[in-house]
Amino acid sequence: MLVCFLLGGLILEAGSPVLAQVPGRGTTPSKPVGASMAVLAMLQDAEVLPPEGTREANRVIKMVIQFQSVFMKSGDPDVQAFLSQALAQKGGGSSDEAVSRFRSTGWTSDVLEALSEQWVAMAIDQRERLAPGFRQFNVSLTDFDWLMELVAKARTAFVQRGQNIHQVFAQRRREMPGGAQ
Repeated sequence: MLVCFLLGGLILEAGSPVLAQVPGRGTTPSKPVGASMAVLAMLQDAEVLPPEGTREANRVIKMVIQFQSVFMKSGDPDVQAFLSQALAQKGGGSSDEAVSRFRSTGWTSDVLEALSEQWVAMAIDQRERLAPGFRQFNVSLTDFDWLMELVAKARTAFVQRGQNIHQVFAQRRREMPGGAQ
């Protein structure tokens, strides 16, 4: 699982600027690190992750880490509204509990699916409102679009194999740091 090794190295490198933006944060808790690792392992299982060691693979690793940070830590009201609306639509009600759970544990397949569905449903001008919040974490609308495409492709790949993205993610999550519950 070379991806996990690469992820660990990139977290140390890519995470530092993000953590420096958040007062009082010096280390990344194991649950969000493990959640990012589980996303990457899930994408690898779906065979949608670019080949290891390529620029594209490194870009995906960065996107998974940075977008988790965006949604966990950004104070941008448009970014937080996007997350809340996505989770409310997916859950059919209040998103406060889901947002709080995400902020403490990081990515889940439900969060990824909710963001993907919300992203597809958004008009271009609504998407553009997210750009300033994304830029604060050195990612772009194009990066997010690509990440959401990978999530959609992974979902499709699992369905074609008779699998479920949520079950695959849950298994991978249990294998990663902070996953034993």
